[in-house]
Amino acid sequence: MVRECANRNLVLELDELDISANTLSDVTCSSFTTLLAISPKLKNLDMNYCRLSGVIIGAMVRECVNRNLVLELDNLYIRGNTLSDITGSVLGTLLAISPKLKNLDMNYCRLSGVIIGAMVRECVNRNLVLEFT
Repeated sequence: MVRECANRNLVLELDELDISANTLSDVTCSSFTTLLAISPKLKNLDMNYCRLSGVIIGAMVRECVNRNLVLELDNLYIRGNTLSDITGSVLGTLLAISPKLKNLDMNYCRLSGVIIGAMVRECVNRNLVLEFT
């Protein structure tokens, strides 16, 4: 579906996308990043309990950076995904490319103190000011 929309140069007017509780462990970062690119008005993205890994999120963030995408997200829900293999640098980069982000739900993601510490260091290194509510 995403590829077809992109091939037709469609721009989606989505404000909210809830794909929670779907098995997205086999999603390609390219198709997901394309979905973000063709949904420039997306404010709320719910990917709770989607069996995403840190590798998948990391690849998506890197592809967003490579495409120079700046996300307009206000709310990102990634609760219940196993992100124990994500790096703090990836999370910091995610925050950098999502400057309007107000809510980030990472409950039950198996994040360690080391990962959170590295994320904070990445934010400090980028001079990010986080304005979560």
